Amino acid sequence: MKILTTKRMIIFISFVLVVWAVIFVLPLGMTDTNAYFKAVNERELQIDEIGQLRDIEEEFHSMSLAGDSFTNWNTDYQAFWKYSIAFGFYGLPSAIIINPEKMPQYKVLMDTMIWKMKSKKVWGDFTDFGFGADPISMQNIMYKGHLNLMYGLYQLSTGDMRYAKEYTWLTGQIAQEMRLHHQGIYEGVTCEPNAWFVECNTIGMLSLHIYDKLYTTSYTENEVQWSLDFIMQRMQDEETGLFYRYYQPNHDFVKQEITGYANAWILTFLNPFLPEQMKQSYQSFKQNLSVNYGPYASIYSRIGHNQKPDRIAHIFGLWAAKEFNDPELFGKLRNGIDKVGDLGPHLERGGLSYDNPDNSLINGVVLASKLHLGWETVLAHDWGYAGIPYAIPDTSNMTWVDILPQQIYSSEEASPLPVYTDKRACPSCFWGDFDSEIMKKTKAEKEAADQSCSTAEGESCGMYQLLEQ
Repeated sequence: MKILTTKRMIIFISFVLVVWAVIFVLPLGMTDTNAYFKAVNERELQIDEIGQLRDIEEEFHSMSLAGDSFTNWNTDYQAFWKYSIAFGFYGLPSAIIINPEKMPQYKVLMDTMIWKMKSKKVWGDFTDFGFGADPISMQNIMYKGHLNLMYGLYQLSTGDMRYAKEYTWLTGQIAQEMRLHHQGIYEGVTCEPNAWFVECNTIGMLSLHIYDKLYTTSYTENEVQWSLDFIMQRMQDEETGLFYRYYQPNHDFVKQEITGYANAWILTFLNPFLPEQMKQSYQSFKQNLSVNYGPYASIYSRIGHNQKPDRIAHIFGLWAAKEFNDPELFGKLRNGIDKVGDLGPHLERGGLSYDNPDNSLINGVVLASKLHLGWETVLAHDWGYAGIPYAIPDTSNMTWVDILPQQIYSSEEASPLPVYTDKRACPSCFWGDFDSEIMKKTKAEKEAADQSCSTAEGESCGMYQLLEQ
């Protein structure tokens, strides 16, 4: 009798463990991985994408009303905010292709993200570290490359020209610095003094490539190609086909370490330029830097000593798997982050977010990887906008202070939002190469409106005086 009871207990415990494993361990009830890889004409937003997109839209909308505030963004990782904003942005052109009727909605989000990217809280690390007083004219491709690519993708996918002058000026600065280095011993642009990273340069290169598509310039054949040659000759490991950690120009020294996050990023953003070579390197990436755990997978932090899975590498691995049309690895990586990260309802915003204090830093980046249709699809898409090639705007009188705010405006920190300033538009206002209908009014029209303001019904009294202050 005791033996029977013991057997029953073992069976019962085994049953409970199996049920527990099914419910809490196996990735059940998640979006079919193949749904993210359907052909463009069949692709639809999935339930998780819709939920995550809602969460991000609500978050950025609330932050847009508070100037430079970044509520709930971990300041311990403030130097990484630029990457969270930029990579979250990079999936939105694909969202427009998938769901074109919602382009105006996504356009607002993209514009808000550009404004957040321009916040001094995002680029101020460069000046705070003492690398220079000017964060975008020279060096700092780790910031200005992303800002420039955001300008380019915004203009490409929405047809909106409000950042055309800023995009043109910054493109010119990046290209000018690339030409300067072309006369020396290396190519491209440094991130900070004596530190040159392949991954950051790929972003600036793609921003110039998109500028060529819009303005029929020739940066791809010249400045971009110089950087490609340097990367493939100096920064690629012959044995694995993967890419080294960094280069120090002052010593002509290459740090021959191969990291997971950097290679996932590099492969994704070099693929538009060197598809056959990157396809081969991607297979090496999978072999050397990915690890499988049944229905899950992750990406190692580096090859060799102290090789262990890394959360940041995992997230960028999603991008690489999507860019190279690899549902198997993408699905396992997605299972890992959505299941382990406990993607679920956000009670306040009504969307889906991760049960993680750093949700604001990762949610947009993961969503964008799900949305991403591949750079070939995004760049070859017929966006349907007339006027290409566009006329290149005159930027002869512009400097970097015409691009970035010089002050932090935040209702949370004793620096209230400005009503208006002739030096800098407020962070929650449209600016750049864009004029609102009120701004287009002639001086006579403004004066006439001001005179009739006290009696005219429905008039925005004081608006025109405001613009003249």
